[in-house]
Amino acid sequence: MALQGTLRELTEMALASIQRPYPFYHGQVYTSTADVNIPGELTPVFNGAFDWHSAVHGHWTLVRALHVDPDRSELGEDHAAQMEQALDQSLNAEDLAREVAYAESHPGFEVPYGRAWLLTLCAELRKMQHPLMDRLEDLESEAQGAIIRWCKKLHRPVRSGQHDQSMYSLGHFFDWATVAGDTTSTDRIREIALRHHAEDQHLPWHLEPSNHDFLSPTLETVDLLRRVMSPADLKTWLQQAAPALLDGSWPTEPVTCPDPTDGKLAHLDGLNLSRARALQAIALHFQTEEPDLHDTLNQQSAIHRQAGLQGIHPEHYAGSHWLASFALEVVHPRNV
Repeated sequence: MALQGTLRELTEMALASIQRPYPFYHGQVYTSTADVNIPGELTPVFNGAFDWHSAVHGHWTLVRALHVDPDRSELGEDHAAQMEQALDQSLNAEDLAREVAYAESHPGFEVPYGRAWLLTLCAELRKMQHPLMDRLEDLESEAQGAIIRWCKKLHRPVRSGQHDQSMYSLGHFFDWATVAGDTTSTDRIREIALRHHAEDQHLPWHLEPSNHDFLSPTLETVDLLRRVMSPADLKTWLQQAAPALLDGSWPTEPVTCPDPTDGKLAHLDGLNLSRARALQAIALHFQTEEPDLHDTLNQQSAIHRQAGLQGIHPEHYAGSHWLASFALEVVHPRNV
């Protein structure tokens, strides 16, 4: 049965995932035998939901849902209380200190994608003025430093459709820096975005997607630049870089996942949702100055949103451990 994208559906998935310790994938480079341990000992907060970054996704999903439903009309009082209790227990000071220690001793761990999502979790708590943010300040600072170090070495963009893509993580970093009032970081990201992409021409959207993509390199490039360009400048840029987006001829069709039990193939269900989110954000950027373009992009977003929600199968953990967060970004966009 296709999900409706309700807060209750999505948070139930996220809550179940972050409380499920196995299966788990811990991507790291061993530096000594001290690194050989069960995941819950290495990273005691973000150790469910199959991998570290998906556990961060899940925590953000709970926080975001609480933020957008302050009267608990969708979540219900009992379920919301269960979520708040789970967050309070998970984000405890002792375990967060161990997360900081692990991150400091493994500076490349989950860079850029996971660290960028950690900053997104912090941005949500900051916007809520949530007291849990006090506990996360040290880990937030560590993640900021890790992303800055990555930015310093980012001489060229990474145009993949998976976790190492540079445009997507730069966008998350920009959004966090905006919330945090870190103008040094927003200026840095603006410089990188324009240096990497201002001269882009004829982006190869016709080659998308690859079989394991959950992000569109073309749409995420546009979505990064809409953060740093005016609507007029972005439209001019699109005429050289991705003109098919202006007339609605791409992307016209959602993708289909051939096997939702396969973790890599399930990425394609996320691609429909990330396309919907990016199209929605780009459309909003043009709402006042280009209403026709706004409507065209929103229509495309709606098509991909529906396909993305239909592609979430709670019974298949390959996708359900992370897709709730991508769905929630469409149902309740972060930039609104």
